[in-house]
Amino acid sequence: METKRFLVSLLFGVSFVLFETSSNVNAWEPTKPVEFIIMAGRGGGADKYARQISGLVDKHNLAPVPMVPINKVGGAGAVAMDYVHGKKGDDHTIMITLSSFVMTPIAQKLPFNYKAFTPSSLLALDNFFLWVHKDSPWKSVADVVSAAKERSLKVGGTGSKQEDELIFTFFEQRAGLKRFSYVPFKGGGTVAANLVGKHIEASVNNPSEGLPHYPSKLRALATFAETRHTGSKQFKELPTVKELGYDISYQMMRGIFGPPDMPKEAREFYAGLMKKVFDLKDFQVFLGKNVLDAKYLKGDDFAKWVEKYNKLHVEVMNKAGWAKDTTARLSR
Repeated sequence: METKRFLVSLLFGVSFVLFETSSNVNAWEPTKPVEFIIMAGRGGGADKYARQISGLVDKHNLAPVPMVPINKVGGAGAVAMDYVHGKKGDDHTIMITLSSFVMTPIAQKLPFNYKAFTPSSLLALDNFFLWVHKDSPWKSVADVVSAAKERSLKVGGTGSKQEDELIFTFFEQRAGLKRFSYVPFKGGGTVAANLVGKHIEASVNNPSEGLPHYPSKLRALATFAETRHTGSKQFKELPTVKELGYDISYQMMRGIFGPPDMPKEAREFYAGLMKKVFDLKDFQVFLGKNVLDAKYLKGDDFAKWVEKYNKLHVEVMNKAGWAKDTTARLSR
């Protein structure tokens, strides 16, 4: 009887191992380099994060093939979105997004919106600082407000009718300022370079975009986050715009999406891959250094979060007079 029980247990164990091995062998993986589409130009936040992620995937051997960052610039993200939208069902293309992923379809009459794409993972929420040149006479938000009530300040940001211009528009409205003279650029790196070169007077760059020039060339005056960045060594004392009396707060998603109708097994692979990246100490250090708030969601949970994010942007862009066909876009 004991011998029989032993044989049954042994057979069950062998079967379980074979089943596990078979499951692992059959799990889908990419078989050629993956196109990692970036919705903005070189040197900006999205570009930095995509290249950081692809580098970590290679460094830690997290995928059998490389992830190749490709910048698709133009149309406030519309060029990149149109490219990925045209790859319906493709399982070797993913895209890193910023707020223009929801804002551009609201502001433009595109034949698709965020719901057309396959949600994979949210990795972080990015922040925005009010930056000026180190040589600027403005040492505080109050100084900027005082100047902006007297004349139109020349400011810059990524794209037109995207998150940077939206923040400046809120600032105008909440602080009672003269309209900013807003100059759109192709990416956050270019915005920061123009501030360094004194071609504009202020920006609301992400921390990662301003940091290469801080503190030698640029000065951060405040953050548009809800609370201070107490976990940051460099910016824990940086005040929020909100605590200074202006009810403005804004964060941008750093998420990953696939083309329409991406196969389920591919969607699961990329969500799992991004979770591995998210859990890396290297990645968490990167988030901390660049003052991002770590936040991981995947699949349906991410889709629900994006739905709320889109609704918020429909509302605020409608108030700014930028939204087109908002009722239809909310219901799609």
